[in-house]
Amino acid sequence: MHIPDPTRLPQAPLEPGFAAFLQQAETMPPIETLSPAQARQMYRQLSAELSQDPPAVASVRDLSIAGPASDLTLRVYTPPSQGPWPTLLYVHGGGFLMGDLDTHDTVCRTLCQMADTLVVAVDYRLAPEHPFPAAPDDVEATVRWLIEHAQDLGGQAGPLALAGDSAGAQLALVAARRLRGQGLRALGLIYPVAGHPDTPTASQRQHGQGKFLTRSAMDWFNQAYLGQEPARRSHPEVDLLNSNDLDLLPDTWLATLGHDPLCDEGLALAARLRDAAVPVQHHHYPGAIHACLHFTRLSPSGWQLMADLAQWLCRDDARAAPVSPKR
Repeated sequence: MHIPDPTRLPQAPLEPGFAAFLQQAETMPPIETLSPAQARQMYRQLSAELSQDPPAVASVRDLSIAGPASDLTLRVYTPPSQGPWPTLLYVHGGGFLMGDLDTHDTVCRTLCQMADTLVVAVDYRLAPEHPFPAAPDDVEATVRWLIEHAQDLGGQAGPLALAGDSAGAQLALVAARRLRGQGLRALGLIYPVAGHPDTPTASQRQHGQGKFLTRSAMDWFNQAYLGQEPARRSHPEVDLLNSNDLDLLPDTWLATLGHDPLCDEGLALAARLRDAAVPVQHHHYPGAIHACLHFTRLSPSGWQLMADLAQWLCRDDARAAPVSPKR
């Protein structure tokens, strides 16, 4: 795996709000010492307490669709404007083990209003109860269903946008790869998981302790999701930096964070996509930590990230020429 030189990215000190939060977080138990149920509850609590109130949307409703193994719950967010609207499927993060429709409710409401788009979120199956490939199977099934039924929900005819954060960004990318881009117009990858789980990067070594997402937590997530089977851990839907068939992906927007263990993976993924002739717009937020989408009470970085993604999605063709990283 070749990692481009991260020193070409803008450098910045840790934003003050994040620094204060990380000092408080030192008193919290390491997430990998908790049960999955306890970790999920902690994630819900943090996302609720540290997110500012979202902008208003016209309506929010849940519905159920048939999934590969069981029914899947979707949450549909309708903008306050007159439809039909473009459609965005959002895939939540949480290490493949945490996260749900509620942890990312504020994120989805914000993108719905900012991008004036119909947003659909999926409550996919989580590890360790449902290890790989349950989650990508659920996301793929949801994309295929939404391609057929977006108009029934108030969406426009035509291809969809697909986005996610962290583990959810990996799942979104895997679904787009499986579909070979068919039915998709845009792909938003927010601090994505992309590298081999047993190949540490410089950013993991530099930021893998004391920056909220730790290397030990990442190992715990990967153990729950993949186990120790080499075939799973090196699967091209996991080790995406060494996978093929990226050339048919739709135009992509990608975000990295300066104090995130996943920064180098995102940087390398942007380079891999460009090498595959996929138009990529890469935004970098140098003072931010992982999960900043949830920490909008601490810093404006999460709002800015969502505003940048929304602005890109609002382009008529969701297309942007490859550019140098911003910020």
